[in-house]
Parts: sequence; C-alpha cells; structure tokens
Amino acid sequence: MATEQMVSVPDTGTLFMARRSELRLVRRPIRQTRDAEGLPADTIPGEAVAFHDGVLRVPAAGSIRLEDGRDAKPTEILAWLERHPLKDDIQEGFWRVDPTAPAPSEEELERLQDLAMELNAEGLEAFIEQERKGWERAKLIKTAENSLAKVRERLEGSEERRTQALAQARKEGEAAAKGKS
Repeated sequence: MATEQMVSVPDTGTLFMARRSELRLVRRPIRQTRDAEGLPADTIPGEAVAFHDGVLRVPAAGSIRLEDGRDAKPTEILAWLERHPLKDDIQEGFWRVDPTAPAPSEEELERLQDLAMELNAEGLEAFIEQERKGWERAKLIKTAENSLAKVRERLEGSEERRTQALAQARKEGEAAAKGKS
C-alpha cells in the first residue's frame, strides 16, 4: 500500500559551503598530449567542480555535473572532497554543512491534527514512521505518539460500547421473540 508523504524529508545529498562565492576545485587538470614532433596532438579533459554563490551540492545518487558540463560519479567526487587539503579551511577553502531539522510546518501539524480527529490510527503510525526515517524531530514524534495513544484508547472504548450495544440489542430481540410466541 503506497502511503503519501506526510512530513518533510531531509536532502540525502551533501552540502559544502565556501567563503569565496565562485571557488573552483580542480581534481584533474586538462592535459595536452604531443606527437613525435612535439606538436599538440590531443587534449585530455580535466575534472573540476565549481561552487556557485559559495555552495556545492553533491547528490547521494545519480551524477554530479562537472564545471565543463560532463557528469561524474558523486561517490568519487565526495570522497575526493572529503580528503581535499582545503576542506575545513574557513578562510580559503570550504567546509561541509550538516542540515538542521526545520520546525514542523503548518501543513505537517494540520495533517497530524486531521489524522487524530479522524481517529486514523494507521495514518498516525505511518506519520510517525515517516518522521523517524526523516528528520527525527523528537517533539513531533512525541505529539504524534500521544495522539496515537488517545486514538487507540478512544477506538477501544468505541468497540466496547459497540459490543455492549449489540449484546443489548440481541437480548431485547430475544425477549421480543419470546413475547410473540
């Protein structure tokens, strides 16, 4: 059963920032090959990544676009960036930025409230599961768990009343049947 996304999800990529807005890092320089006479024969393209407005995003999957427009494997670029000599140099280099969980949005809170009002225990369980796989915001999870406990309590009470009402109706039906015979 496919469940709609009810909470925000963190970006799975890696974010780097630099003080210089257009920092350019060269992984492999462009190389020119020469023939036997010393004349330029072929150009071997290099690999460089460029920060734009001081930001470089490396996706978790897929590919990353190099400065010249070619694509590269993000795992290779990420490994290279992590061991780069300018990493963590605040003045001349760049640093990794770990994302911070945002405050719950109005839509997320409304969705939580709607699920509780509808006594939708299954939906609340999915909401909690999605939040645990995402940002893991403790207050939002605690609120959703409290709502789920109240919904289960109300559903159990409702089931008890239903069972009692059915038993009462059977009893009255049997009494009415005996009275007619």
